[in-house]
Amino acid sequence: MTEEKKPLKLKAGSPQEKQTSRPRKDWRVLVVDDDEEVHAVTRMILGKMRYKDRAITLLSAYSAAEARVVMENEKDIAVVLLDVVMETDDAGLQLVKVIREEIFNTAVRIILRTGQPGQAPEERVIADYDINDYKAKSELTAQKLFTTVIAALRSYETIVSLVKTRKGLEKILDSSSALFQVHSIQNFASGVLMQLSGFLECQPNGIICVQPDQAAMEGEWPCSGLQILASTGEYCQCTNCLQESDCKHTEMLQLIHKALAEEKNQLGENYTVLYFKTGNTPATAALLHGGLCDADENDRQLLEVFASKISLAFSNAIHYQKMITAEAASTIDFLTGLNNRRQLLRIGVPLVAGANRSGKSLAVAMIDIDHFKEINDTYGHDAGDEVLKRIATLMKDRFRSSDVVARFGGEEFCVIASSLTPQVAYELFDEFRRSLEETTMDINGESTRITVSIGISTLLADSVDAMISAADQMLYRAKQDGRNRVVMDS
Repeated sequence: MTEEKKPLKLKAGSPQEKQTSRPRKDWRVLVVDDDEEVHAVTRMILGKMRYKDRAITLLSAYSAAEARVVMENEKDIAVVLLDVVMETDDAGLQLVKVIREEIFNTAVRIILRTGQPGQAPEERVIADYDINDYKAKSELTAQKLFTTVIAALRSYETIVSLVKTRKGLEKILDSSSALFQVHSIQNFASGVLMQLSGFLECQPNGIICVQPDQAAMEGEWPCSGLQILASTGEYCQCTNCLQESDCKHTEMLQLIHKALAEEKNQLGENYTVLYFKTGNTPATAALLHGGLCDADENDRQLLEVFASKISLAFSNAIHYQKMITAEAASTIDFLTGLNNRRQLLRIGVPLVAGANRSGKSLAVAMIDIDHFKEINDTYGHDAGDEVLKRIATLMKDRFRSSDVVARFGGEEFCVIASSLTPQVAYELFDEFRRSLEETTMDINGESTRITVSIGISTLLADSVDAMISAADQMLYRAKQDGRNRVVMDS
């Protein structure tokens, strides 16, 4: 055992290994011994060895303390060839405990090599220390060292693959659980990009898109046939991009089109595109900057599993979106965005019943646009639709959030306002009538003013239908009296 304290040395095993551009692809073996000759002989035997078409890079440490530094800073060492007696008689054995119990590296294969078997009897060492092999230096011929290291590398590869799979599956479960909670398509798409970046351990730079129109895929622009749902990082402008032929991401889009056409993932040098199959809905693809062209079969299988989980979550989000759309179709007037007649009656029934029980006041108003047929005849139905939308917007702004505002049909609107005395109700609706009268609307380049007639019922009846009917009678009187006025039944 040498007394001289030598500096930490990290040596490549051969000139060929020094030229390797990506050393992490090599198998990395750490030689821990205080004898320089042991390092030299090991480099001579293993320097040109290859396993599964990967070279071996040898790292050197001359004491347990130096080896600890290496193990703390280098996370992908496959094998440690470890001497027992170095700065102390049991320095190697103590290093084993450090590696397993303090650094928590359970994957690295530790082969104990000792020149003094009596200092560390094999039976006791194998039983008491988490090592994977025990060899006396005298028995380690070149062939036996080769065999021992190959066996250790094979075991390390299996363990790393299992750990990688377990961690990958944990990420998949965590990611898909979060995505299954997201129902909005846009929010889901943004979540997919974030989860993918975490899964692939890269920066969140990418887009997610759908293919709503197969026929449009053959268009002249790079984005033809694609709808961008979300984008992030350096692609954040893609969502609202209008550059078309001036697109700066043609390579990325070519891979997306290829993924959609071939219905499978595309792992390029600079990009990773995952293909999602979502049943009867349009095919989708997500892209992240940072390629996985060197991914092994384990990585590819995990990507397939992850893509299938995202596909299920995507189908869930799309199904939920369809349900929301169907529900909205049954309750919302799509032209104006107001409640439709069906929703008005659904909400109005408990409001009238509650007012009858509590004795609180309630006002129901019917509002009709004056001379609306003339607007359609003069300016066209598109102009008439625009008038309806503008009046609906004014109603949303003028009435309270607690009021139920609905398009009743055609050019008629209905409002149910709770907790208003007759006088306050009259003032509320007359103020709306006057504000509309004073508003100038531009219709096909011509300025015009729109007026409305309003009938109000404040006398509580047994049903919402009865109150609407009473308000409609007041509306008829308002029209008979000359329009552009409010008539109330009390």
